[in-house]
Amino acid sequence: MTNYLPTAEPEQIPDAVAVLSVAFAHDPVLSFLFPDPVARPGLLATFFAARLAAGVGMDRLYLSEQNESASLWLPPLKEGDPELSWDAVLAATIALMGEEETMKRFAALEPMVEAKPKAPHWYLAFVGTRSESRGKGLGSALIKAVTDRCDAEGIPAALESSDPANVPLYERHGFRVTQVVEIQNGPPIPMMWRDPA
Repeated sequence: MTNYLPTAEPEQIPDAVAVLSVAFAHDPVLSFLFPDPVARPGLLATFFAARLAAGVGMDRLYLSEQNESASLWLPPLKEGDPELSWDAVLAATIALMGEEETMKRFAALEPMVEAKPKAPHWYLAFVGTRSESRGKGLGSALIKAVTDRCDAEGIPAALESSDPANVPLYERHGFRVTQVVEIQNGPPIPMMWRDPA
């Protein structure tokens, strides 16, 4: 059902960008970042393209066979590993939205960044499925691909649910809400953690 890619290879980025841009079109956090619904599709495509390009060599990308669903994970960081840089994402967004508006929106998300757990863990950055393909278990399969590994290796996992409506899905995979982060003039963001089974 899924194709595991050891890293997010450049040739896979267009398929993942296409899926995630559509899947997150109405996501509360990304709608907060990109409030103009007319401009949002292009901004999301730019956002995901810049984010995936920045993570080549670090990210673990999973795609369903027909590219209907995608998930993006970061493995646990070891001492000395480089942190993912968001500079390209900021630069691309600034080019489209202007510096003042971009920095204001991204700065509002700082409490979410600060709340991220410090212990080593697998981090689910994004998982999304095209609307016409939802309800088939594709997203669940992409989550399970890594949570099974977490269980086998005794490693926890974490995510923030950018849409509180998705919390029950993550709970079915063993995640639990540890806190809810409030962002100024934005949606609440449940932070979730999963201990290995």
